[in-house]
Amino acid sequence: MITVVTPDAEQVTRWLQQANIQHYICDQCHGLHLSELQSREGVVDARLFVEEDGLLLTSELEIRPGALFAVQAELSALNMQYPSLKLFLDVNDDSMPRLVACDLLLGRQGVTFDQFIYFVQATVDGTVQLLEECQQAGWLFWPDEEGAPAEPGALH
Repeated sequence: MITVVTPDAEQVTRWLQQANIQHYICDQCHGLHLSELQSREGVVDARLFVEEDGLLLTSELEIRPGALFAVQAELSALNMQYPSLKLFLDVNDDSMPRLVACDLLLGRQGVTFDQFIYFVQATVDGTVQLLEECQQAGWLFWPDEEGAPAEPGALH
């Protein structure tokens, strides 16, 4: 018989362990960080949140400021190319711009283990494809670029 449960943080942690999905809990948020995404270059955060309506899996990719307009111009096409992901830009004054990719598994009426695993794997796979596309387009910020000298250009 298929067991349908309304998942809480403990249930989600058990399911992640059962599926051998590496994760950890940090002391700064209530999200479960997914190591598979979190460890990739260009990914700032990859977290799974247990919310009132379901499970929210979100990943943040750090965008080069010089690529911000290009990403914004392609955002509609990216949202169509990755229909299971909701993509948007997060731009504020105290951090680098980020492309946020998220997906929500509605779970108020319950979720099975198989639904949960399919949701996590499909979202991770879509995010990895998006990450690779962003890397190929040259949109991502790399840590070694921080102190890189500016390219020669017009003097002001």
